Amino acid sequence: MSVLTIEDTTINGSQVTVTALVEDMCLVRKSTLFDLDEWAPALCSASFELADDESIPLDESSFCSYLDQRDLFWQLVDVTDWYLAS
Repeated sequence: MSVLTIEDTTINGSQVTVTALVEDMCLVRKSTLFDLDEWAPALCSASFELADDESIPLDESSFCSYLDQRDLFWQLVDVTDWYLAS
């Protein structure tokens, strides 16, 4: 899985919580006899602790790469009750 974009980052002491669009997190279509599973990006959240001497990158591209290297446990964000204007 790869982080595509950062939506939100919250830092509380050494605890960092990130909400991001993560590649291949949402199953769009199950496999059939002729096709493999189809996966799509989804909005996810993950948290981790920063070491005392550690800092996070400030630009989005570097931060996405940094998150990819941490091997985080991404959880889907429930967006079923979000209102989407047309």
